[in-house]
Amino acid sequence: EGSGAGGAMAEQQARAKLGWFAGSESKDRSRDLLSGMLSGFVCKTFEYPFDTIKVLQQTSPKYGQLSAMQCFSNTFQQGGVRALYQGLTSPLLGAMFENATLFVAYGAMKSALEVDPSPTLSNPVPMWKYLVSGGGSGVFSAFVLTPVELVKCRLQIQQGAGTREYSGPIDVVAKTVRKSGIQGLWKGNLSCLIREVPGNVAWFGAYELARRRVQQAFNYERADQVPLYWTALAGSCAGIAYWAVPFPADTVKSRIQTDPTFEGFSFIRALRRVLAEDGFMGLYKGLGVTCIRAAPSHALIFVFYEIANELLQKV
Repeated sequence: EGSGAGGAMAEQQARAKLGWFAGSESKDRSRDLLSGMLSGFVCKTFEYPFDTIKVLQQTSPKYGQLSAMQCFSNTFQQGGVRALYQGLTSPLLGAMFENATLFVAYGAMKSALEVDPSPTLSNPVPMWKYLVSGGGSGVFSAFVLTPVELVKCRLQIQQGAGTREYSGPIDVVAKTVRKSGIQGLWKGNLSCLIREVPGNVAWFGAYELARRRVQQAFNYERADQVPLYWTALAGSCAGIAYWAVPFPADTVKSRIQTDPTFEGFSFIRALRRVLAEDGFMGLYKGLGVTCIRAAPSHALIFVFYEIANELLQKV
């Protein structure tokens, strides 16, 4: 009886030591939420100029035939640094919310699949569980991300068009709702879903696989023993995998959301038109600059996520 009481007391003390953001399912999800928001803020601030160039190459006839460097130079000459960050507010908030949604959903999916939160080299988690969890998180992120992407893309293409139809994110939302109703903010949602589900299967899958290979190569028994520089490399692999797999869907989404001549088009109809006008390679306009930005920016996502996650466990 005494030993049972002692065991219960020891368990209670252990839980107390875990702090505010560890020791229960809800605390784990809160930690995912905050860590995801921080990593999203850092990543979006770094990568946004590259994203502006990508959207201009995908959607603007003026910039579509230019290289990434030529596009960057022209945009900078026209409006300076501010032009490269046109429309940042909405996607910055969106990136924080999206990353938080991704990591919370990913954590919840792993929990549902009974993934060991502390896997070891001798007892690894089956890779399919990470892939399914990544795909599930992509469903949630697509719903959050579609309105954010619509606002971002419409503000970015103003740099290429040379006209100023919108004064800012609020104006985009107001004019879109006025013209198409609240559902207009989710224009291109199917394209976003087609991008996000396979993209996040590739994203989380590449990250977990790369980290496991590092564990095996250097004989780290636990995943949390992997140094941050290897985490950064795994994040870079994840970022390139995320964009390389579903990039055509992103091109179609950008055209549906920004080109008035694509008004009312289904994903398949828009895809056929892009293929007819620009050929197969037209689906990959902007991929180069996207992968260049993806490697360092997604390294930052996972590094800052892991740092924040570890620190919050000690709070």
